[in-house]
Amino acid sequence: MSILAAQSKVPLHIHAEGLRGTGKTSILRAARSIVPRIERIKGCLYNCDPKSPHCPQHAGLDAVEVAKLGSEWIPMPFLEISHSAKVATIVGGIDLERLVSHSHPEAALLPGTLAQAHRGIVFIDEINRLADTSPELADILLDVMGTKPGRLQIEDPGLPKVEITSLVTVWAASNPDEDPGPLEGIRRQLADRFDLCIGVKRPANHATLMAILQPETAGDAWQVQEGQQAIAARLASGLERLARQSIDSEMLSFLASIYLDHGLESLRALEAITLAAKVHGALAGKERVDKADLQVVIPLALKHRAAPHVIADIMEALSSSSSRQTPEEVPQLTEVEEPEAILEPNSSNRSFLSRLFGSLREQATEDKEPASQTPLSVFAPAPLPPNSEASRQALLDPSLVNPELITIIAPPNTAVPLPEVPEARLVMGEAELGRDK
Repeated sequence: MSILAAQSKVPLHIHAEGLRGTGKTSILRAARSIVPRIERIKGCLYNCDPKSPHCPQHAGLDAVEVAKLGSEWIPMPFLEISHSAKVATIVGGIDLERLVSHSHPEAALLPGTLAQAHRGIVFIDEINRLADTSPELADILLDVMGTKPGRLQIEDPGLPKVEITSLVTVWAASNPDEDPGPLEGIRRQLADRFDLCIGVKRPANHATLMAILQPETAGDAWQVQEGQQAIAARLASGLERLARQSIDSEMLSFLASIYLDHGLESLRALEAITLAAKVHGALAGKERVDKADLQVVIPLALKHRAAPHVIADIMEALSSSSSRQTPEEVPQLTEVEEPEAILEPNSSNRSFLSRLFGSLREQATEDKEPASQTPLSVFAPAPLPPNSEASRQALLDPSLVNPELITIIAPPNTAVPLPEVPEARLVMGEAELGRDK
């Protein structure tokens, strides 16, 4: 999804978050083998698009002048930013080689990693540590990821200030269980810049582990090449559909409602959902976004922006609206949509659990409501006649429990529907339980 978005010149920033050793970094680096090719002005270090040059050297050239320079196709840039990198290395600075040239010394600009990754991808491993130890680099990422396209400003003594647009897709990985902690706890502004947060878990399937442990053979290499060709064809067809992709007003109204009703802080959440849903629909072969696309991308877009019980409530509302569709309107599962990523239409149990954990995390201050003391009468139906059909069935099959043969004793307090129970009463200690007896 992120590669297709980068190919369409709209970055989709992603953050892979999970425990150590689960393959986050390996998977993201392996994507280098499936990135498409892009066209740039021949020899341009800034990867200028011949149709819209932007760098200090080629900005302002007309089509005839660009045609004289020529163009070339290169793999989409895939660069990395290390924790030891300096600001000048990331942003750009004076080209020392040209500055000390004996024949023609001059002060020239040397583009940094972010400038050279224009229309491509930059990967940052352990970004939570980078945000903690190198706040100046985090500030640069805030500018680059703040808008689409972003803004890259290069300043160095002896050179005029240069500001260029930046279409860089940022990928990152981190382990929230190690110091200094999750990214949203260190730099919430930077965490919010990521459109999607992907939770990476340990493999729980024997076949998956065997595929990881099995050594590669010549046949496997041939299959990998075929798979890469299939991905390239899929990206090409997805790019065509993405240009025509749309979201109807009903879904946009739903997104606006969840933003207002659930108090989401950042409008970037809605932007991330709409962009990711369009890309997901295009990869799935659809001409327009449907609710199945929203079911996949909403948990990813809100994982680092909202509490779990808020996400569960939103998914429950989306599932309820989806259940009113006719059978012809219900979207089918595609190969892009992993079954684990799509919530079942009936998610009431999940919503209850998320509310339960949410009340523990947020330490709800809602006052406990006194339980109603109106007792219910004890219901004890008379036993059925021994020769009745119900009695004979119960005797023939003891595994079947007939409720008519059971004496039911009502609880002392009136039962209320579960959604009406205050969250503060869902978790009770010994003192509260003792008072309720």
